[in-house]
Order: sequence, then structure tokens, then C-alpha cells
Amino acid sequence: MNMKRISLLFTCLVLFCGWMAAQNDKISFNETEHDFGTIGEKDGNVTTNFVMTNNGSEPVVISNVQASCGCTTPVWTKEPIEPGKTGKISVTYSPLGRVFPFTKTITVFLANQTTPMTLKITGTVVQGAAKPATPEEMYPIAMGNFLLKTIDLNFGRIGMGESKTIKLEVYNNSDKPMTQKALRLPKYMTAAFNPAIIPAKTAGTMDVNMNMRENLYGTLSGNIVLLINGVQQSFPYSATILDDFSTWTATKKAAAGKINVSAPEINFGNFTTGTTKTLKISNPGKSVLNVRNIQSSNPSVTVSKTHFAVNPGEISEVKVNVDTKKVQSRLQSTLSIITDDPYTPVYNVAVTGNNK
Repeated sequence: MNMKRISLLFTCLVLFCGWMAAQNDKISFNETEHDFGTIGEKDGNVTTNFVMTNNGSEPVVISNVQASCGCTTPVWTKEPIEPGKTGKISVTYSPLGRVFPFTKTITVFLANQTTPMTLKITGTVVQGAAKPATPEEMYPIAMGNFLLKTIDLNFGRIGMGESKTIKLEVYNNSDKPMTQKALRLPKYMTAAFNPAIIPAKTAGTMDVNMNMRENLYGTLSGNIVLLINGVQQSFPYSATILDDFSTWTATKKAAAGKINVSAPEINFGNFTTGTTKTLKISNPGKSVLNVRNIQSSNPSVTVSKTHFAVNPGEISEVKVNVDTKKVQSRLQSTLSIITDDPYTPVYNVAVTGNNK
């Protein structure tokens, strides 16, 4: 093998390992790579925030964060990050005396995990001051002259009774004042505008809040409708509603109900042997297990019941039905079982089959 092939293989291996290090099914980031774009050497330090969400069932502690050089300074959340909550890693880059493109890595170490995760910042430093970014560059999503940095209204996991707000940054790119107001919102959501009337060539904000107090456990999605200068605009939102385990003590968690499912997959085969199967849910815990909801990712799959309780030591049976008229050829669906088991609040069961 010649040196070029060896070098290429080594580069691919490094990139693959870096990619793997940034992946963790219990942890997610708003982004794992941030591009600062063009930075003026004398414009001062630049900072970005990597927001980390704990998607697991146990608190997560960031034990250490290391940058690949002294020009990059990380500051991170020190207290434990509870399930469904977020922490922050602020990364600051100093461009002074560094007039060249840069790529820097930030390695994140979590307590009780041997494999670290990798974040990255990139950019190009030019002499003097950088050319100011245009409104279109700063706010890349356009609804006419109403510009937004993002329309991401993914609230992630929200505990029942918890309140979470997403701030959307907006800009009026027209030569006249622009109004923004709510037209249609679910009753568990509110929107606040600052200001309600945005002057010409001026930035503003839109605070969208979700405060879940209804019995709507599981994946929740839909659209809010706003009036932007008299024109209706839809913004999609999503969230996963669970019990608010952040309020539970360690004693309460230890004494909680526990979910146990008879099989992680229900395979119907070719549907020649029937279109109904039984899923058994048992509770080996110390308290009642409350099944808050069972949701199917495919409308062809339905269940006999979605809300029920399972006493300690008991087994509850759920009939899983498939409407084969709605199955084109191969069925692939997921049943998401939402419970008040603090360690496994969402248990997924695959449902498969063939319609031949």
C-alpha cells in the first residue's frame, strides 16, 4: 500500500472516530459544528453556545471540556443536568494575531462515560475589521421582508406542568413598521412579541412558550399561526410530554413502578396468520405503573387501550391490530409506550410485517 493510500485511510479513520465521538443516544446538541464565518482580527473575541440536552433517564455531569488550543476557551455548566433539561458549553475564540482560516475542536467529557464527544468551531480571520453581515445573512429564513434566524420550535422533552420558552430572533427588512401577533395557538401555548410593532430595519424577538398541564402525554406536534403584517404564517412545533421527573426524589424514583415488555418487536410475518397480536406489559416495580399513552408511528397500527395502570407484580395485555388495507407492502411501525417509570419513560416496540 503506497503512502497516499495510507494517508487517506488514516484521514478517514480520524474523521470517522471524531464523528462517532460526537454521537450519543442519550445526549444531543443544538449543533456539533459552528461556523463563525468571516471574522475581523480586530473585531474582538467571538462566542457561540453549544446547548446540550439530556435525553436519558439519569442526570448527566460535564466533568471536563478541553479545547485543542489556547486561542479557544470553553466554559460549561457545572451542576448536574437532569433528564429532559439542558446545559450549555460556551466556546470563545480569540482572533487577534491569527489571520488565517481555523478549525478547532472541543472535547467534552461526561462523568461515568469513557467515550468523550467532540464539537468543532470553524471560521476565517481577516485583517482589520470584517465586513458587516447583511440582514439576509444574519436572518436566513425569509417570509417576505420578515426575516428569522430560525423557525425551530422543537421543545424536546417537557415534564407535565413544566414551562419552556423558545426565543425566535426576527428582523423587519422593510422600509415600514411591521406588526406581529398571534392568530391561532393551542391553549397550552402562548406567544409574546417584543416589540409588537417592529420599526423598519429593526430586530425583534418572538417568545413562544409551552406550558403543558393537560393529559397529552407522548409526542405532540402541530402548527401555530401568526399574523405577520396581516399575513398568516404557520410555524410547526413539536415536543415529547412526560412526567416531570426532575421534581422526584431519589427515594420516590427507587420506589416507582417499572415497565417490562414481553418483546421488543412484534413481527406479523405475512399477515396470513392473523392481524392481531398480544403485547404483555408487566410491572416488577414497587408501586403502580401508570401507562400514560401508547402512540403508533403508523396509522395502520392501533392498540386496544392507551391509558391504564399496572399494579406491582401484575401483567396487562394490549391487543395490537393492523389494518392491512393501509399497508402497501412492508409494514414498519413503532409503538411508543409512555409511562411514569422514571428510568424508562419511553419504551419503543417495533411492529413489522409483510402484506403479500
